[in-house]
Amino acid sequence: IRRPPRSTPKPSSAASDVYKRQTIVFSATIKYPAHFPLPTIASSLAITASDDEHLVPRPIFPQKGIGMLRARNFKIVSSRSKTLSLTLGLYAILVPLNVLSGQTVELQKGDTVAYIGNTTADRMQHHAWLETYLHHLHPGHQLTIRNLGFSGDEVLTRPRSANFGTPDQWLTKVGADVVFCFFGYNEALRGEAGLPAFVAELSSMIDGMRNQKYNGNSAPRIVLFSPISHEDLQSRHLPDGTKNNANLELYTNAMREICENKEVPFVDLFEASQKLYASSDKPLTMNGVHLLDHGNRAIAREILRNLIPDARVPEDQEIAQLREAVLRKNYYWFSRYRVVDGYNVFGGRSTLAWDGQSNADVMRREMEIFDVMTSNRDAVVWAAANGRIVEPDDTNIPELLAVATNKRGPLPEGKWPYMEAEAAISQMQVAEGMEVNLFASEEEFPRLINPVQISVDTDSRLWAAVWPSYPHWNPTTERRDAILIFPDEDLDGKADECIVFADKLNSVTGFEFWGGGVLVAAPPEIWFLKDTDGDDRADLKIRMLQGVSSLSLIHI
Repeated sequence: IRRPPRSTPKPSSAASDVYKRQTIVFSATIKYPAHFPLPTIASSLAITASDDEHLVPRPIFPQKGIGMLRARNFKIVSSRSKTLSLTLGLYAILVPLNVLSGQTVELQKGDTVAYIGNTTADRMQHHAWLETYLHHLHPGHQLTIRNLGFSGDEVLTRPRSANFGTPDQWLTKVGADVVFCFFGYNEALRGEAGLPAFVAELSSMIDGMRNQKYNGNSAPRIVLFSPISHEDLQSRHLPDGTKNNANLELYTNAMREICENKEVPFVDLFEASQKLYASSDKPLTMNGVHLLDHGNRAIAREILRNLIPDARVPEDQEIAQLREAVLRKNYYWFSRYRVVDGYNVFGGRSTLAWDGQSNADVMRREMEIFDVMTSNRDAVVWAAANGRIVEPDDTNIPELLAVATNKRGPLPEGKWPYMEAEAAISQMQVAEGMEVNLFASEEEFPRLINPVQISVDTDSRLWAAVWPSYPHWNPTTERRDAILIFPDEDLDGKADECIVFADKLNSVTGFEFWGGGVLVAAPPEIWFLKDTDGDDRADLKIRMLQGVSSLSLIHI
């Protein structure tokens, strides 16, 4: 690189000012064969400049951890020579990073980060490790993070209730500046034959998102994450993942190539998860494909090392208070975004109206309340990120709409009389040879409201699923849906007490004894709840299945 000669600068007492500095800008491109193992090791370009009178070595690292070196500009500040000789060297850094392309995403103050995609994204909000790390590392940014993940989502297919809103509409609603995209797992089940369609769909999705301005000002900054790999749990009841992993690797490689061509940051969770499985002393998934809490923690730490390589990953105790605040905020957001009985909120039954008031009017006001309460808990998260404990202030929530009954009874305010339990027996027609006695009632046990299922365990105790929040939880009240146990130890045909086995559940529609505990249908999820210490309270709680349809709960 040559430049015209210039005059000698004025002398200076400072050694660093002996020669006037000048910036030279040039581009460099390194090409290498496809089999060159750069995707598995981080690489950097080092440039050294020297001149004919003074040797001035200037190693420059454009970015740590890039997997493909693209044409880009580099700057060298040199002394007063007419000619610079440049040495380009490729140096391997012995740190395994999986972010490909030379693009990065730097979170800015006030950013809204949205997660979209499949069960990997969906489960992250319930463990909240990645979100907590991001808040911890950016305590002054006041980040807003909204999880729009939905189990079963694919790039092209995202089943929702009628009138729920499109993906772009929801990203606009939350005002996304940054979008974390988790796709490819479901699509990979179609194997190699489905790969061309997936490539076209993913490419189109990226282009379409870049044409949007969800925040009202600029295109979103996109990060794409590959699927995790399938963990072999060495169980005769589960596949070992060999076939699945072959397909997942194909789709991961395709995603990497798309991101490379479109200069979208890409994080390879497939390879990262394989290494984590191999090094872990216990399984990270519950079934080979869905991460447990500690598995999500491990994946989140890997994501952090890729997106923010220089960040110090905090110890769990450092972020315990912050994580609890994030989980509480997510509790409200999940109840809003994944609201049950969507057919009444958004769909065909939402337009049913009495006295000029529709289901949509009432239920969407509750959605507005959820939105405000979620935002109020963002402030709690921001305070926790800075080491402060504050309580949420919900004085700004909209008022609930007053709802009159559509069938008025004879009592004041149109209420109806209800018979006492014993009196109700007198109105029953009992078959000959049969007898009816009162075992338990709401009068004696106030938690026994809206029972939807009863069953008897091997100790002859009656269990009941109760659903007082029907059709869905009112956010201004505490959740009361529960699984109750009614023992009869003295065998007098009446319940001795009411034991709350599991409380604050979501729209419980049924349960089944299994595995020493119970499987509980609480749409949109199925939980496994178990008492492990003998106190008749569920202390082990695992989300076994997500994405259960909750569009019309009266049909479940």
